[in-house]
Amino acid sequence: MNKIFSAIIMTALGATMLTGCIEEVAPQNGTPSLEQVLRAPNAFENMVANLTASLSGQRLYSTTRNQVWDYGYTSLFLTRDVEGQDIAAAGSNNHYSAWYQNVQYLAAGYAVCQLPWTYYYGWINDCNVVLRHAGAANYAEPEAARAQGAGIAYAMRAMLYLDVVRMYASKPYSVDHSALTTIKADETRTIDEARHQERMTWDEAFEFILKDLDCAEKYLADYKRADKYTPDVSVVYGLKARAYLEKQDWAKAEEYAKKAQQGYQMMSRDEYLSHDNGFNTPNSSWMFATRFKMDDPSISSNDGDDSWGSVMLPENGFDGGYASNYGGVMVIDRHLYDSIPDTDFRKKCWLDFKLDDMSKAEALEALKEYSSYPDRVYSAGVEKAHYGLGGYCMKFRNAAGKADVKYEAWCVSVPLMRVEEMKLIEAEAAGMQDEARGRQLLEAFAKTRDPQFKYGHHNEAYYNTATPAFQNEVWWQRRVELWGEGFATFDIKRLNKGIIRSYPGTNHLENARWNTKEVPNWMVWAFVGTESDYNGGMTHNPDPVQPKDDSEQFIW
Repeated sequence: MNKIFSAIIMTALGATMLTGCIEEVAPQNGTPSLEQVLRAPNAFENMVANLTASLSGQRLYSTTRNQVWDYGYTSLFLTRDVEGQDIAAAGSNNHYSAWYQNVQYLAAGYAVCQLPWTYYYGWINDCNVVLRHAGAANYAEPEAARAQGAGIAYAMRAMLYLDVVRMYASKPYSVDHSALTTIKADETRTIDEARHQERMTWDEAFEFILKDLDCAEKYLADYKRADKYTPDVSVVYGLKARAYLEKQDWAKAEEYAKKAQQGYQMMSRDEYLSHDNGFNTPNSSWMFATRFKMDDPSISSNDGDDSWGSVMLPENGFDGGYASNYGGVMVIDRHLYDSIPDTDFRKKCWLDFKLDDMSKAEALEALKEYSSYPDRVYSAGVEKAHYGLGGYCMKFRNAAGKADVKYEAWCVSVPLMRVEEMKLIEAEAAGMQDEARGRQLLEAFAKTRDPQFKYGHHNEAYYNTATPAFQNEVWWQRRVELWGEGFATFDIKRLNKGIIRSYPGTNHLENARWNTKEVPNWMVWAFVGTESDYNGGMTHNPDPVQPKDDSEQFIW
């Protein structure tokens, strides 16, 4: 927690920051001073590059302990997504069980409670450092040569804060605009302020985030990025669209979602379902991405088992990884899967539940449609995880041509923002102003995935009947389109939904078959216990309450 105090940020930059800045200026005693770091060649440029490079593969929670979920930003996708109903953290050895079914361990004092706080406020601190050294503290005009670096820092800080605000918000914005969210730790905060600081309300948080995004838009207006691993102005527009969607400013959400789409194209069926490049390589749909590299600690240490590839990529041929060999699989909710028409090509991202009724020989033959390695997929789901095959995720693939090459198979990219998300934001925002116009946009989107799409069949309320049927239709598209990309908890909270895991034929695990008529209490994340040791002015969220029993079955 000490790391987030502005007064000592510069003496606790963190290992990832130092690594990028001192390659050419190593002191004789092996320990660089702050002054040496800042005088190193290209120090500022390295600091800016680190803002995105440190998102994946760095084991920022602990460099000395092997934690399967300690591999960066995309791990948090899964922590959020398994909290709802759309992903079951299944198998005999799944390390995301704390977020899925052992939610008492999300209480203050447990490691998994510390994880997001360590990650996010470390990254936020890095943004603050860049802003200070760009001469942009307190929104001052940055040095001309460092303005684009400041723009990247503003964009990244806004993205990170939009995440943590939604994760820690005590109530949805739609319920209470004054509900408390999280702590504001910017580059001007003093130690005294940090010790007596209340959380931002929703309105205060939006003011802060949108001001950062306005600055990012200004300083990145003419920026031409080298690749999609760094945000440009289109990503800033996308972040504004996300923020305004959450804020229910429908006109501005629509405006910025449309702006963000310029220059991008939706993924085709072949791109979506590619056995080689499916969701592992930037394409014309991806707006922003992160990637894993061979020299990342999460890849190069502990046999690569603490990585996205280990957890999500099921086809490797080198006897490693939880998805393939150690019994931890991520599967789609049976009801959500069954609600996808057979004519919707996205249904092929998950294995058909009918495979569980086949003989091994029949299943292996059927698996050829889904994978170039049917024997490995069968072994992973049936023999290693002792789960089965139905619902098994085939959306994310090993690096093309590298499935048999240890570690290289897991050196993949993962999308952080896609144009499809922007199209769905545009449709929802338009429809909340004029339902007919929104429906037209939604149908146009849906028919690119299912030419026979029929509106009106995907509007289940999940206990909140106050949400318009149109908005439920958009939510269903988001659940299918963005599955596994980190949006589930955000949408459930935004729409004030309950969850349904217990129903006839469910594939959710026993002791996790919970139905809640409101947003689950474990989606309001607790703050780490050390925060209260330093900050006497903050109101805490309550610790989550573990349901005692499975719920009675919901009848659809």
